[in-house]
Amino acid sequence: MRGRKPHATEAKRLAGNPGRRPLNDAEPSPPAPASTFDEPPPELDNQPDASAEWRRLAPMLRQVRIVTMADRGALIALCLEWGRYLEATREIRKLGLIVKTPKTGYPIPNPYLPIATKALAGCNKLWPELGLTPSSRSRVSAAADGPPPEGDAFAEFDDTPTLTALQ
Repeated sequence: MRGRKPHATEAKRLAGNPGRRPLNDAEPSPPAPASTFDEPPPELDNQPDASAEWRRLAPMLRQVRIVTMADRGALIALCLEWGRYLEATREIRKLGLIVKTPKTGYPIPNPYLPIATKALAGCNKLWPELGLTPSSRSRVSAAADGPPPEGDAFAEFDDTPTLTALQ
């Protein structure tokens, strides 16, 4: 696919529509999840780090209406990847970057390094999808703050300029 990734109509409404392009009102809008969404799902049982990340992210994303039940799988995947990353980095801190093989004692890179790297790469792909990076939410958060305060130094640029004929 060429160009930027398309944004959901609801995200465009929150961000504003400076280009005044028509919005897709026919796009299905899944209902916001109930407050029970904040509890970690069974898929995260026996994963304390992933469950903790769910408890941190789910309420926040639900309250700003970025996540719906349709995004549940992506949020579960993100939490699992983050838990995997934390577990691998703990092992790296404990064992060091270089470990010795059990039989020969030959130094090798810690086998947890690629696990941590792949888990972080997975998180990097999922964070923007859920609006969890500054660039992925910058337009939404600015528009969600409400109208600009009175006395805005740039308010003169909000109005469409009018042309006058030269005499």
